[in-house]
Amino acid sequence: MLIKRTEKRPLDSPLKARTRVSVVHSPSLARYVFSHPAAAAHATKMVVQSLLDITFQTMFENIDNYDKNLVYTCIGPIRPKMLHTMFQMAARHHLNCDGQGNHIDKLWANLPLLFYSKFFTKLDTEELTRIGCRSGTLSNSRFQEFIRCLGSNTPNLKELIILNSNKSLGEREIESIIQLKKLSFLEILNVDVPLSGLLEISRRCEKLKSIKATEVINDEEASSVAFRDDFVFVYIDVCDKDPGKMWVEIETTMPTWSPILALHTSFTELTLVPKQNREFLLAVQFAKNLKKIDFNSFQLEDIEDMVEFVQLPDIKYATINCGGKSAHALRCFVRRNGESLQELSLREIDIKENMTFSEIFSFCPNLEALQLINCIVSGNDAPVDAMHRLKRFEWTNYVDRRGGDSNAEVAFSSILSAPLLEELCIDLPKIDFSDNATVIARIARRDILQNLKTFGMYITMKSSTEDELEISSSYVESFAELKNAIASAI
Repeated sequence: MLIKRTEKRPLDSPLKARTRVSVVHSPSLARYVFSHPAAAAHATKMVVQSLLDITFQTMFENIDNYDKNLVYTCIGPIRPKMLHTMFQMAARHHLNCDGQGNHIDKLWANLPLLFYSKFFTKLDTEELTRIGCRSGTLSNSRFQEFIRCLGSNTPNLKELIILNSNKSLGEREIESIIQLKKLSFLEILNVDVPLSGLLEISRRCEKLKSIKATEVINDEEASSVAFRDDFVFVYIDVCDKDPGKMWVEIETTMPTWSPILALHTSFTELTLVPKQNREFLLAVQFAKNLKKIDFNSFQLEDIEDMVEFVQLPDIKYATINCGGKSAHALRCFVRRNGESLQELSLREIDIKENMTFSEIFSFCPNLEALQLINCIVSGNDAPVDAMHRLKRFEWTNYVDRRGGDSNAEVAFSSILSAPLLEELCIDLPKIDFSDNATVIARIARRDILQNLKTFGMYITMKSSTEDELEISSSYVESFAELKNAIASAI
């Protein structure tokens, strides 16, 4: 790069005022990676670089060659100005990036020396990476080096969001976060963090109220693990696409997005998509206060080898998706844990599994709510004695245009005998109305549905041939008779 430099002698100089023009080769300045706002001015207005600019450029380019403790001491008075300058130049870097060298890594190499203040209370690391660079990438070591400085450089942080891709936190980074004694809000997003480290943070950062981590690696071998006692809400979601990792959220205040949370003083929820039976051992680690479990069983490779499900003494709510395959894991679960269940949601139980209402309620006698989605329950044999707490029942099977099992004829009238039933929702493509007369008569006598408050019953069917149309006409009539009778009970 060529820079024209001009200088004029003072008017009172014994020599005539004159102008001297010289050409200076400055390749280092030409590669000034952050496109300093004054860089263009240097070339056109021919202004001498300020000492601050020279200091920053020298430090920036050669940071790895200096004693960082000495640099830290020397730049003390001008550190805030240098940090501000760096952020300004980072914002403009994309305009003149030459694609030579790792500019992003250099930026992060300087951050531990510049990012220092007792007045910082909020930090989002994503804001530090907004630099458009043609060739730069951030190494994990540079990233970790910056995280390690937070405990000493920004001791009064209250909110911290650590966001970056393909990075990780180790023991030293965890210890730095633990030093933030005023921290109340922490998010670790797309960054690997060990569960042991997250547990330590929750216990030793006593003012923490909320933690979210999306890439947690379970390195705990203990049979039981727990966060700090005042974390009343814990949510754990084991990642389907990234085996061995899980999403963790914990709060000291119970969320309000679900009405069931208001019923509990502590609540742990676990979501699993297991491929091996041993993965259910995670439920044992978090069994304390585990109130809800949600798992798919259709990807289990050794499902038929399951002898019994792990015991979950506090479980109240469960959602289980069989995916149209074996219901063996479901049966093992309700056999071991069904008695404490209050709400059960079942998905995609195949007709070949011969699941019956009697089987469900015999193992789950305290159910207050049962939901069936795309399930075929073969027996219309729900026992009245085992439904003494049932208040809500929903059965929805979506029409399968290919003629799948979800179109099979099913019956639900035995459910209507539940003495406390308040809510009923039926959306089935094909219902068995063979006992309509008996059911309608019982409704009329007020033998059943005495507490019904909410009701929905929807007709969904397909027909094409004349025979099907004739059957459909009879079906619609039976449907209307039963629907009107149930509606009259409200």
